[in-house]
Amino acid sequence: MNSELLKELSNADSVASVEDEVRSILYRELAKYSDEVFSDRLGSIIFHKKGTSPNPLKIMFCAHIDEVGFMVRHISDIGFVYLVALGSVLNKSKEMQMVRITTQDGKKVEGLLNVTKDSNGNVKEMYVDIGVDSADEVKALGIDVGDMVCFASEARHIQDKVIAGKAMDDRTGCYVMIEAMKRIHGNVENDIYFVGTSSEEVGVRGGKTATHLIDPDIVFALDVANNPELVKNYTNHRLIGKGPMIVHYDKTLSPNKKLIKYVKELGNEHGIPYQSDMFGGGGTDAGNAHLEKGGRLALVLGIPLRYCHGSYSFVHSDDLESLTQLVNCLIDHLTYQDYQNFINFIGG
Repeated sequence: MNSELLKELSNADSVASVEDEVRSILYRELAKYSDEVFSDRLGSIIFHKKGTSPNPLKIMFCAHIDEVGFMVRHISDIGFVYLVALGSVLNKSKEMQMVRITTQDGKKVEGLLNVTKDSNGNVKEMYVDIGVDSADEVKALGIDVGDMVCFASEARHIQDKVIAGKAMDDRTGCYVMIEAMKRIHGNVENDIYFVGTSSEEVGVRGGKTATHLIDPDIVFALDVANNPELVKNYTNHRLIGKGPMIVHYDKTLSPNKKLIKYVKELGNEHGIPYQSDMFGGGGTDAGNAHLEKGGRLALVLGIPLRYCHGSYSFVHSDDLESLTQLVNCLIDHLTYQDYQNFINFIGG
């Protein structure tokens, strides 16, 4: 495993619409493997590997490049920097956490995130103490309303195959895309699109716009789900180290059953471990993508994490390797006839 690449992706700061750091890593890693690189108007970056078939399937794999984080909303007279959350940040990760503010000129300023609470103990306001005593001192550092704020977490191994870091939702999906595209050898039959989507954490937006632009036949969202870490038995289908999740349902998508069956059989045939999971809530880029232009097939292939949307998440390298293998199997084996079978609703 290229753990240094995953750590670099995790350490990069990229919230919705301020995604240059991750987009740059993807471009550096994948442009040379692509026949063309382009973007939608939100900032999703698209890497296209052209197929050789005269009537190729268009298959899109996507992982979002934004993370849950914060934005500067106010600077107080006594030098506290107040924030608004971008995405569903865990409340327990809003107290006594080191964060870094990125100014408009790219400077990083660290401080301590803390909160005020209402009478019921709910988070009322979030603020960062950067160690100064006035608004003028804050502004002298280049900090302004609208600046990006992310956890100042540094990715590291905590066990041989377990890496902890921020933004593993969805830098792990980005990592799998990079590794899968690098493993494509020679020509491919179908048109393959690897997409780093913008603004997923604030309304699954980039998956919709990129899908509209590409118009793929099938969309696979490479995303994550939180592992209920206190449950480690057969009722938990998100155990880290036990393989990626093939997601049978979430509140935005009930996938094509023939497609699910095909992917599971492919995993079984090639000895790739997987877990069958369902989300009680939530959604991914696949939820919006499958509704574009009359509809298309879509499926979520998930990576189990512990402590998702917090200052640190845990991921297991075996899960990333297994999902990479599954993506490459889909690239190698999916055919136009398979696709026709998936969408044969009239004939049964």
